[in-house]
Parts: sequence; C-alpha cells; structure tokens
Amino acid sequence: MSVSRSSGATPTILVLAWLAAPDRGSEWAAAWGMARAAARLGRVLLLVRPDCEASIRAWCAEHPEVPIEPVPVAAPPGPHRLLAEILPKGHFLDYIAWLGAAQRVARELAEAEGPLLAVHAALGCYWLPSPVVELGVPSVWGPVGGATRTPRALLPVLGGRGLVDRALERLVLGLAARLPSTRRTMRRADRVLVECRATLAVLPADVARRARIFNRALLTEVPALEARERGRFVLFPSTLHARKGPMLALEALRAAPAGTELVFANEGPEEPRLRRRAVELGLEGRVRFLGRVSRRRCFELVREAGCVLFAGTNEDGGCALVEAMLLGAPVVVLAHSGPAEIVEGFGTDPSRALLVPPATPAAVAAGMGAAIARFLARPPRASDPHLDQTRAVLAFQGLLEEAMVRAPVPRPLAEPAGVRPAEAALPGV
Repeated sequence: MSVSRSSGATPTILVLAWLAAPDRGSEWAAAWGMARAAARLGRVLLLVRPDCEASIRAWCAEHPEVPIEPVPVAAPPGPHRLLAEILPKGHFLDYIAWLGAAQRVARELAEAEGPLLAVHAALGCYWLPSPVVELGVPSVWGPVGGATRTPRALLPVLGGRGLVDRALERLVLGLAARLPSTRRTMRRADRVLVECRATLAVLPADVARRARIFNRALLTEVPALEARERGRFVLFPSTLHARKGPMLALEALRAAPAGTELVFANEGPEEPRLRRRAVELGLEGRVRFLGRVSRRRCFELVREAGCVLFAGTNEDGGCALVEAMLLGAPVVVLAHSGPAEIVEGFGTDPSRALLVPPATPAAVAAGMGAAIARFLARPPRASDPHLDQTRAVLAFQGLLEEAMVRAPVPRPLAEPAGVRPAEAALPGV
C-alpha cells in the first residue's frame, strides 16, 4: 500500500502528544510508542510540552535512523496555571491551554510541511476536542478512552471519597462530551480509534459505527533487562488511587500463602486508608510501601516479583500491564475492560496471565489470592515476553496507512440545520 504523495517521497506525519518521552511514566510512554510506530511510515514531527524535548533529542541522537523531530510547544501563561496546581485533575486545564497553542503550531507546520496525516496521541479523552481535524489533512483521533466504569458489585472498594469522585467525574465528562467542539472532532476525524469496547457505548451512534478498537498501551516499550530469580512477593505498581484497586490487592493478601509480601511501588491518596486496613487485618508486617520509585527500579521489581497484580476497576489502558508482560512477569489481572482485552487479544502465554472475573470484593480478593498462590507454588520457568507487541505495532501501522491514503473530504464545521445524527445516551451518574 503506497502512503506517499509521489514515488520516492517520504511522508510527514504530525503527532500531537503533549507528554511523550522514552524515559518517563505511562502517559509519556504510550504517546512515545505511538510516535515510534508512526516513524516506521515516515518522518514524524512530534508536538510535545517543552520539558519533553531534551530526552527525546538525546534518544534520537543515539538512534539517528528513527525520523522523529520534537517540536516543543508551550502552553500560554494565565490563571489556569495556578488552578492546575491546586485543583484535583487540574492538569487538564494546562492540557486544554496547550491544545490551543498546539493548534496554532500545527497549522503552521501543515502549511509548510504538507503532511499526509495528523494524529492525536495526547491525553486519550473521548470527551475533549482535538486540533488534528482542523488542519485540512487526513486525521486520526485517538485512541481515546475514559468511559470504563467500575462494576457495580465492586463500588464498595472505592470508599466514600472514591464514590464522590466517581459521581463528579461522570457528570463532568458526560457534559463535556456533548460540547460542540468535541462533537465536531468526533465527526470530522477520518479515523476514530478507541482504547476499549466500553468507549463505543458513549460515542454518538454514527461515530461508534465507524470507530476501531486499538489500545495504545500496547505500544509501550521497555528496556532490555536480565532475568532475575523471582521472590515471594506480589508487586502492585499502580498509583494508590481507589480506582486502581489497591484495597483489592490488600484484601487478596489475606488469601495468599503465609509469608507472602505485598509491595506497593507507587504513591497516592489511598495510602493512609491502606495502612489503617493493613493494621486491622494484622498484615502490617507483610506490606511494604515504597512510595514512587524510578521507572528503572520499577522494571527491576517487575523482574523480581513472584507476580504483578493489576486490580484497576475502571481501566481503559494498561501501560504498566503491557510493561510487565513484555518483561515476562506472571500477572494477575482483574478481567474488566481494557486490561482484560489486552490479555485476551495479545497475550501469548495464558499460564502467565491469570484473569479474575469481576464479582463482589470478597470473591475478587479470594480469586486473586488463589492466583497468587498458584504462581508462588509453581513459578513459571519462562521469562521471555508473553505479549505479541509486533502484531500490535503492525495493526497500528495499518490503521495509520488506511487514514493516510484516504482523501480528505471537506466537511461543514457545523451540522446542517435540522440534521442530527443519532446520539448515544449520556452516561448516568
């Protein structure tokens, strides 16, 4: 399939990423993986926050064969900066301001470079607009997510604070998804990608029908690490937020074999609650809180753990899960939404990826405890990756190629009067 405008020409691809770097956390890693995959098809102009530029240039200096050029874009100053620091999830204010600046830069690049494609690789939110549809070139919006919900039976593990956060989030996201600018993005994008099936249910019906599922977490990369002898501890690498399920992990420890340790290798607002519960259960001597560790140290712990536990109750992506599978670790995963789809669709060794179906908190904890016991009793001998990332990269490239050869069709910025495509129902609170 030809993707260039003329024979021998190297296509240029604009990738809007906000956060992207080869040496940072999940959001950076997923967008960087998208840029790396796109660079197999052509020259990538990667729009990022200025603090991402140095590490990208350092990496590119060591890999000159990979045609990625970082384009630093700074969000304009304003009161949103202060609010972004003090409000819960205030970083979205900084991100929205950055999108405005990125649109101006992207327009200039589109006029000067004549790109064949514009890809939105920034925060994957189905409820926010994207400039890529305004550049006059074929566009890919996503993969986007943000629609997965905690199963009703597992709501108690969120606690009071988590339930309030959940209600407010569903209200705000549902309303934002109906903004004209967001609806315009959904309908003008040449290719709509969603991270998991749950997102299809909240898109307008006409958009959902043409959307494709691809989880960008599958493109996350890991460094080469030597295999290590596995210990008798369970690693929980996710942040300590209620929706990540750290309380399920703690309850699962009760059903794990005696002497098993649970290591929390991150930080978050749930830590005081977890510490109190560990004391109540008499498990304080078997739980370690490491706080936030470096990305490198986390990978080393993944290599050393008896298994790695993923208990997120409303996860769309799963970068840490992909990393663990690429590092060959046995994983125990709550079989819900994005993480389950990753394991089922791209896992290559079912003996090293055990899925625990959603149920009551007690039943899930018992199932996870049994899975932990299985891995500790019979540690897998294999330490090679058990995720087919090559197939994932090829699938993503195919989606980009399809969009690149699709001639852009002029569309009105607003829907004609009296014409309104069928809408998905607004998610309830």
